Amino acid sequence: MTHSPSLHKLPQALGMLLCLFSVALSAPLSALADDEASNWPHVQSAEYGRCYLKSVPAEHYGSKGSTRVFQVTAQDDQLVATYPWYSNQIWLNCAVSNGKSATGISVVRRGPWSRGHRASANDLALAFAFNGKEVKRYSSLDLAGKADNVSASVSHYTVIEKVLGYRWVKSNEFVFEILLIDGRKQAFDPTTGERVKG
Repeated sequence: MTHSPSLHKLPQALGMLLCLFSVALSAPLSALADDEASNWPHVQSAEYGRCYLKSVPAEHYGSKGSTRVFQVTAQDDQLVATYPWYSNQIWLNCAVSNGKSATGISVVRRGPWSRGHRASANDLALAFAFNGKEVKRYSSLDLAGKADNVSASVSHYTVIEKVLGYRWVKSNEFVFEILLIDGRKQAFDPTTGERVKG
């Protein structure tokens, strides 16, 4: 006659198995959470769809590649700008002015994932282009103000908590806003990339 295991030990054994299973699952997930996402070609439209861009990477990681901006027309769409870079985070506005400049197309991009744990003058955080020309760029150190003003993971860091994007002021005037990890909000003139009062 065989004896079955005691029923009172069964919940304890199941509990231990569940605990081990959850530990085994959480270890790879925490490591994956810090892995960079690979680059992929993408198309992005501006609000209202009057212009759009196509960004194509040259490598699996980083910012090498090309980005082309098109104006939508009734017939064939018109290529209006080509940039020698790739980004998977780009903001686009088809009709921007600062009240002094002529209306044009604004493109703002974030740099690739920043590796390490300290802000650096060598790590691109944000770059502004207007009517086909880059007008201003900011390193992570430019935005953070000091090297340790970052939010870091296992092998990467960021200084930007959230990109708020274009905010309408009046007519065709806009500012571009970001929220930094220390809670500061910064606003920029999208036609020049210069910081302005929010």
